[in-house]
Amino acid sequence: MSFFRDDFYSTKPSRRSFRRSRASQSAGTLWLAIVLLVVGVTLVAVIIANQPETLPVSGEVQQEGREDRGSTDDRGAAGSQNEDQDGRTAAQEGGGSNSGADSGEEHGTGNAGSAGGSTGAGAGSGAPDDGVEYRSEVARAIAQVYDAVVSIVMESEEEITDWNDIYSIGSGIIFRMQGDTAYVVTNHHVASAAENLEIVLSNGVKKKAEVIGSDAISDLAVLKTSAEGISKVAVFGRSSDLQVGEPAIAIGNPLGLGYAHTTTQGIISASELRSIPVSLSGNGILDWEMEVIQTDAAINSGNSGGALINIKGEVIGINTMKIAWFGVEGLGFAIPIDLAAPVIEELIEKGRVSRPYLGITAVSVADYTDREPLDLPEGVNSGAVIMSVDGPAKEAGLRAYDVIVKLDETKVDDMIELRKYLYTHKQIGNPIVVTVYRNGRERTYDLVLGELPD
Repeated sequence: MSFFRDDFYSTKPSRRSFRRSRASQSAGTLWLAIVLLVVGVTLVAVIIANQPETLPVSGEVQQEGREDRGSTDDRGAAGSQNEDQDGRTAAQEGGGSNSGADSGEEHGTGNAGSAGGSTGAGAGSGAPDDGVEYRSEVARAIAQVYDAVVSIVMESEEEITDWNDIYSIGSGIIFRMQGDTAYVVTNHHVASAAENLEIVLSNGVKKKAEVIGSDAISDLAVLKTSAEGISKVAVFGRSSDLQVGEPAIAIGNPLGLGYAHTTTQGIISASELRSIPVSLSGNGILDWEMEVIQTDAAINSGNSGGALINIKGEVIGINTMKIAWFGVEGLGFAIPIDLAAPVIEELIEKGRVSRPYLGITAVSVADYTDREPLDLPEGVNSGAVIMSVDGPAKEAGLRAYDVIVKLDETKVDDMIELRKYLYTHKQIGNPIVVTVYRNGRERTYDLVLGELPD
């Protein structure tokens, strides 16, 4: 501690003060010598007292009687490393030839469990047995599905020399292996982006893939490829009991393959599924609503078709879209796995999803731009305008420019409501009553729903 004194600034000391100053300086020097001597003796005594009694002959640090600071669960890095090495040595000596039961070989990679269960979605489930000590539950969860996420690219004979030059159409998830075939689920809008597709594994190996089924309404598609070289299969979890705030982890391939297997972490942002209007035709006219999981885990272009997983490493959703308005962050969406699973099975079995068919093409009244007047009565300003008829609708007597306002007893305001009623409340072969306005008059028609053609 220092003190500020005014006489430090005195420039003309008197003779008396000068002699007094010299005397005080001599006394101060003597006291300083005494203090330094005491301090020196004390330091020597402390050093001698802390010398070890014996030095280890081998040069190793003596560990007996040593206590690490902190709790046993919060040990220093050196102590933890020594004990981990001792534990592994003991395990190898004690396990001997039986170590292959867990890893496949004495020094195996831990993938034997995945390969052994490759006949179903259960392969790769449980904690990863790869000998890695994961520092967090998030890292452990990612490891269970990381190698099951693939990039989807356009087929090319060129050798990949710069991953940043290869643009990923999207991502996919290996979810099943049967015999020599591996199955990959992705988005319809990814699979329909090119005629010939390839998948790129996490180790950079390219494999040809074939689309065996695709569905625009659910935005799902299934690809198949050779199972050779594939050892990891993702496990489907449940999306019906998600909780707001629980961890959500997105894995995919945004932008070029230089960013392949990018992993982002967030949470489940809403307790209920969100209904997001989409354009099935891609012309900007909203004609369907997708029920999706909302998350703030970053989902970017190229992430579509990738995995959204929970803290157990289970797939709970298939990444599909995000809101990309200016100033909007953290609004990403994934198809719930509980809704996707039955569609995936149907795509594998039949290559398509069977849905009821009314036999019309139509647009919402709000999107109608044709010159033909609709002649709707006053107060009626919503519904679905029939643009063409076929199949059951044509047989029942419906015509172009009829405006559908009701299916059975359910009001129809637009094409989204029309499709939702058909696809969620009706089945192929069910009867249905269609109420329309034609030339200002209300009419009803009875018909039997057919099957939506390819």
